[in-house]
Amino acid sequence: LYLIEGAFSDIVRYASAAVDPRADWIIKIAHLLCEPLGSGRVFTHTTGTPEDWYTSDRTPSWREVVPGDLLLPGIYQFETTHPIGLSKISERQSHSVTASESVSNSSTFRTQLNERDGGCVLTRQLFPLAASHLIPMRIGSDGARETVERFAGVAEATGINQFDPRVGIMLFKGVDHWIDVYDAAFYHIANDTYTLHNFNPNFPGASVFGTGTNTLGSNMPPLHGFQVALSVRAGVHPLPPPGVFNWHYLQCVIKRFGTLQYRNIPDIIFFVYPFRTASESDGLNDEDSDDLDRNPPYPSYRVDRYLHQVSESHQ
Repeated sequence: LYLIEGAFSDIVRYASAAVDPRADWIIKIAHLLCEPLGSGRVFTHTTGTPEDWYTSDRTPSWREVVPGDLLLPGIYQFETTHPIGLSKISERQSHSVTASESVSNSSTFRTQLNERDGGCVLTRQLFPLAASHLIPMRIGSDGARETVERFAGVAEATGINQFDPRVGIMLFKGVDHWIDVYDAAFYHIANDTYTLHNFNPNFPGASVFGTGTNTLGSNMPPLHGFQVALSVRAGVHPLPPPGVFNWHYLQCVIKRFGTLQYRNIPDIIFFVYPFRTASESDGLNDEDSDDLDRNPPYPSYRVDRYLHQVSESHQ
């Protein structure tokens, strides 16, 4: 089962560290797709081309890929001894709005983020700002809790709901849109340090302010590769755990590189209400869903392997 695939030249844009691209990115994405907190392993072939192996099973000639290995064009396979529950896909199909009963919660959410972050976490601008949901409201509180548990652990998921400060950050409105539609994401480096990655192929030179083209030089640093160390500026609310950023980052990867085979798995897409719930209020989004009993966030599928194609010619 191929889950993501892309041209090698596109993949290295996200996998590069210093001079030579390393396989750490492939290993991390494989886990986020199949077993975020598990101990599965990644393998790749040592002979032949990706085309030679595309429809063939792994043999003893394949080697395990470990952090620090050089990233090369090829097929990468994830393997674990446990049944794999594939990560569900969140699609942004339309701009929904805030239901009247959610306005109070949204206002509190914004106040808490503003106090904790003290402005945009990237640009330090004080306006115009958006209380950005890394885990969208349309997934609902149950979905947010299950998502955090899967990607950050049971302890981090305790008490989580769709308006919890641990699922959001304060951003300048221009870049908030990129985060909202899965065109940009925070790649976790260490502790609370992240590097921004731009997944929009149409605007590779976008600025950290969310403008499509970086035209103002040093006054507008590029979005891609921008590094930020997050911190609690004031208040008692903690930052989102790295697992929350990892979930959002994965959605950007899937949007850019996800295969049709992955997207067509039954019930792999989060449920989204097909109708508007209320008039727009203060620019807040409402993507609430209470359909999780019938359509839980993470169905469990038995998958023998994860395959990742990064060839020069296949895209």
